[in-house]
Amino acid sequence: MLRSLRETVCRRARGAVGALGVALALPLVAGACVAAEPSALPEPTPATATATATATPAATEQAPPEATAEPTPYDGRLSKMRIPSLGVEAPIEAIGLIPGQNKLDVPLPRNVGWYDIYDKPGFGTSSLYSAHKDYYPDILGPFHKLTELQAGDLVVVVMDDGREYVYEVFFQEQYVTGEVPMADLIAPHEAENPALLRPADEEWVVLITCGGDFVELEEDGAGYYVHRDVVIARLVETRPPESVRAPE
Repeated sequence: MLRSLRETVCRRARGAVGALGVALALPLVAGACVAAEPSALPEPTPATATATATATPAATEQAPPEATAEPTPYDGRLSKMRIPSLGVEAPIEAIGLIPGQNKLDVPLPRNVGWYDIYDKPGFGTSSLYSAHKDYYPDILGPFHKLTELQAGDLVVVVMDDGREYVYEVFFQEQYVTGEVPMADLIAPHEAENPALLRPADEEWVVLITCGGDFVELEEDGAGYYVHRDVVIARLVETRPPESVRAPE
């Protein structure tokens, strides 16, 4: 588990849900949920030469084809994330360290943030994402309903060339802030918790946001969440660009 986690205030509008719900180790800025010195984070895993995934079928009307390794992983830009069962389609922005602050950044209120100091999808490891649950005063973030995901629901990461990486949800947990097994989530191939130990032949996405109990500190709704919600999904299908483009 990471050390040096520090609380900061989340903001929420009275009568609405308006705070943010980011994840991981985040900077001490307005709306950030947690902060940590990057020195406490595991070292980023080098990108592998090939991508692998499980053959577990997704829980849809027709199971997708078995996920297969790409001969050369695509190194393009992450474009958007879709979570069909929640009606989510949000832009993905690459975020990382805040210049000069030695802390991890947070995404814009309506975006999903991908931590670019770790691997991209398609490289056979794990990619890490955070997004707001809600944001002051009345913005509902992309991960507002993250806890409604069920095993078998899909998470789709779309790249800038149109290819799609399709993941199937298999794990969901809520942690008290300060008890989140961040090291296991960031480096699941080395996880101490067996439930979070990623098999060598699987690729995962890890989604994190604020949630659970909210403590209101001010009349305008300012306060903080005392829990963090975590969802993990495994790769079940890679859709090449030509298969997802609409016919002309």
